[in-house]
Amino acid sequence: MSKLPYHLSGKLHLTGSSRFIADEAPLPGMLYAKFLFSPHAHALLKDLDTSAAEAYPGVFKVITAKDIPGQNMIGHVIKDEPLFPSEIMYAGQPLAMVLAEDISIAEHAVSLIKAEYEELPPVFEVRTADQNQAWYVPERKIESGDVAKALASAEFTLSGTTSSAGQEHFYMETQRARAIPLEDKQIMVLSATQSTMECQEVISHVLGLPAHNIIIEVPRLGGAFGGKERAATIWAVMAALGTYLTKRPVEVLLSRDEDMKVTGKRHPFRSDWTVGYSSTGEISAYELTLLANGGAYADLSVAILERAMFHAENCLHIPNIRIKGRACITNLPPNTAYRGFGAPQGIFVIESIIEKLASKLGRDPLELRRLNMYQDRDLTPYGQRIEHCPLAAVYDKLEANSDYQKLKIELDKYNQMSTLYKQGLAITPVKFGISFTTALLNQGSALVWIYIDGSVSVTTGGIEMGQELSTKVAIVVSRTLGIPIEQIHVESSNSQRVGNASPTAASTGSDINGNAARIACEEIMSKLRPAAAELMQSKWGVQTSADSMVFEGGKISCPRSSDSLSFTELIRYAYNSRIPLAAYGYYSTPGVHFDREKGIGKPFHYYVYGAALSRVELDLLSGEHRLLSVHIVHENGSSLSAEIDRGQIIGAFIQSLGWCSMEELKHDAHGRYLTVSPSTYKIPGIRDLPEQLQIEILESGAEEASVYGSKATGEPPFIYGMSVFFALQNAIRNVNPEAELSFPATPEAILKALK
Repeated sequence: MSKLPYHLSGKLHLTGSSRFIADEAPLPGMLYAKFLFSPHAHALLKDLDTSAAEAYPGVFKVITAKDIPGQNMIGHVIKDEPLFPSEIMYAGQPLAMVLAEDISIAEHAVSLIKAEYEELPPVFEVRTADQNQAWYVPERKIESGDVAKALASAEFTLSGTTSSAGQEHFYMETQRARAIPLEDKQIMVLSATQSTMECQEVISHVLGLPAHNIIIEVPRLGGAFGGKERAATIWAVMAALGTYLTKRPVEVLLSRDEDMKVTGKRHPFRSDWTVGYSSTGEISAYELTLLANGGAYADLSVAILERAMFHAENCLHIPNIRIKGRACITNLPPNTAYRGFGAPQGIFVIESIIEKLASKLGRDPLELRRLNMYQDRDLTPYGQRIEHCPLAAVYDKLEANSDYQKLKIELDKYNQMSTLYKQGLAITPVKFGISFTTALLNQGSALVWIYIDGSVSVTTGGIEMGQELSTKVAIVVSRTLGIPIEQIHVESSNSQRVGNASPTAASTGSDINGNAARIACEEIMSKLRPAAAELMQSKWGVQTSADSMVFEGGKISCPRSSDSLSFTELIRYAYNSRIPLAAYGYYSTPGVHFDREKGIGKPFHYYVYGAALSRVELDLLSGEHRLLSVHIVHENGSSLSAEIDRGQIIGAFIQSLGWCSMEELKHDAHGRYLTVSPSTYKIPGIRDLPEQLQIEILESGAEEASVYGSKATGEPPFIYGMSVFFALQNAIRNVNPEAELSFPATPEAILKALK
């Protein structure tokens, strides 16, 4: 079999020939959309006069709520978000859409719309919203043991509040969609979405058309990170609505500033906690209340809160635990999915507590983590049994790779001698559950065609967005059919070829879609094996069983003969023999379930484990820092592509580094985001990479892993970036042992902590 390429899309990206939505030439008669965005975070829309805009030369139509033929509702999980509102809930909410023959005409026409508002008091802070009981759903709770009794009997208790901030997705490709009218009321929508099914379903409701009239096509995305799971739906609907009403192609394309002003971010969390512990560092009880700032509408806030609750204890087995969570309504753009989906916010709290306890007890934080870590057969707070827990091996490997004990001594010596600079060191582990916590989403389909020349076409419901899901699916098909990967083409996602597709999210892309493709290929192979045995007998008189046929490297052989068939030859024979050369594969993740009323179940198919160690150097005068070294040990089952997984680990770490240490969202008193471009919102660049980066991927034979023994990679490594925050905190505490570093650890936050 030929050597697998590192990255199926790599050559296309490098040569600039990969195609994205809006790269295609404008279609004849295409209209361009621009929007009137609300300047207020909370207001009643009393009147909207669009007459001047409609009369402006080049404007084809101005669309408002009165033009919607079906339901004025895009809320999906909870039906709370209108396409065009009468009560405005956030600054930047679209109030009207202008369609014109030129984008500059549309922009000017928007300025001609006159709106009358009745302003209402906005709420931006999650604590205020919680006090007002402004929640999407009632409080969620997960509990095990007797927390009250354990806290009362604990040798020591400690209480506090921990906050983590939001984060802009900053995908390279901004939000966009292009809708095209077809015959018989069909509309093709090219959408930059992670969820073809949601776009199709919501558009059908808004337009009052059956779902089969709405075709969603996703060629690829220029990044998403969760920001196009739900947040892309509104723009797909706008494009489809424009096409439905005008019978002309419509393009929606947000500028970078527009995108950053009006889209939701990672959820800021504020968390109150109490922990009970002993003088030796054993944690006996943990009580936690998580408050998620969800923004104006529910979006995915409830599911994100739940995942934060599921990850609240991270790698620690705490016998008595009570986790409460409330997702709160504020007047910010609806916060949405982001890499980690709430788990980083939950994990950050317990890792902050471990660092505090280690400081109080004068212990190494790693010792406390080892003392309290999960073991095989332990139960999580929600009742899922831990199987094949490799945390001890992960810690051992990380200590050895970094020469941890020697590193600590070197760091202490440096800090004793240096007055203007201090160094800090921290380790952050992860236990990350893989599956959609909404069990019904854990399903997927694939369609595989083998053409008569032996080339293969594969379509799944998965979205290619830079994570190289396409490569991993192709690897699965290659292994199952025994052919070189060059013979396989992974198609774009299309709701006609594969319908009812779950979002490509929750790190399940290769698990669900790879397994569906494997099942489809195995169905085809069940027909090809007997055909190969027949062909061998007819050609060379070799009698052999179908099960003994070996498919490898594009050849088919058997132990009883030195002769072999080519895959192409077999496919031609199968076609001539009227043997089906296509199959539909369906996969549903086994055994996942969760009872939200009881707070118990098995929400995850398996866990991914790992740990990172970061070493930083801090400039005490400027508050700036250098990332000196990072060591990562990541447990990953049996990787489908180690190079792709390594890229995902690096990318997730760097993105988390940005969240923890430099990316800072700011809005004004009216709820309007001020950090709306690269000049005002700092994301990591090439100079922020660590001077030394070592990654070791540990293979494990965990029985509960997914397709061909592999495990997910996209989200778990995001947790590793927290080690930079805690390393900075460690450096600061060399100057001020009582310092509290606020999140994110910007130079300003560091200087404040030093004082």
